[in-house]
Amino acid sequence: MNAISKPTMKKIILSAFALCSFFVASSQCNPDDWNFGDVEYGVYPDTTVGLAQACLNEQYDETIWFLVPTDPGALDPTFGGFGATIQSITLVGASYNGNVDISNLGLSLECNPTNCTFVGGGQYCGVVSGIPNQAGAFPVSLNVMATISSLLGELEVPFSFPGYVFTVNDCANPNGVEEVQSVFELGAVSPNPANNIARVPFTLSSNDKVDFTMVNMVGERIISKSMAGKRGENSLTIDVANLPAGIYLYTIQSGSYKSTRKMVVQH
Repeated sequence: MNAISKPTMKKIILSAFALCSFFVASSQCNPDDWNFGDVEYGVYPDTTVGLAQACLNEQYDETIWFLVPTDPGALDPTFGGFGATIQSITLVGASYNGNVDISNLGLSLECNPTNCTFVGGGQYCGVVSGIPNQAGAFPVSLNVMATISSLLGELEVPFSFPGYVFTVNDCANPNGVEEVQSVFELGAVSPNPANNIARVPFTLSSNDKVDFTMVNMVGERIISKSMAGKRGENSLTIDVANLPAGIYLYTIQSGSYKSTRKMVVQH
């Protein structure tokens, strides 16, 4: 076996170090890559822009930027005034369908700084990355713990920011998706936004039982009903008059076919 000379070994070590440094650096985000302008605080992408869609079993990376306020009233008016200030906010994680950690979807959350603790008044970022292992539309919440200084002393207050939807598509099987949609289709609710009675249209390829569910953005089931669907065009009516204003996900399932869409309730 031939021995490796010292200069050659040094080059190998330096090359390996450079390669490792590249991967470590590429997995980190830069807090200054997003400009929030003159606002006091913010998160980008917000729930209006939404998270980028993912492909099933393919690498996913999404950077989220945070501009942390110093006034706790910006997060919740209950904590505003009385000389209260935000010392820091710790991003404790992201969850879906209520309190299920995103690791169950094959994802992880890393921050810059690595402890995910953001000092009030500063700008920071985190990266959601991984290989999604389930297809579907998942309501996601960002969960933080705020450390607040007030006249009463130092308080730790949890906050949750719902309203995100993480969509995972089966990109490797687009033909299969088109075939399913040609025989099973969930239409857009009307009106949208809705404030009273809303109509949900859907199409079936054959007579079959249909299950309808509607959840809020923390995954709580709000409406659940079943009906006998017929081949062709169908519709289902729902009463949202007594629901809180906000964003909801509604799902129709018939046999192995399932589809989810978004609706807004506005009073």
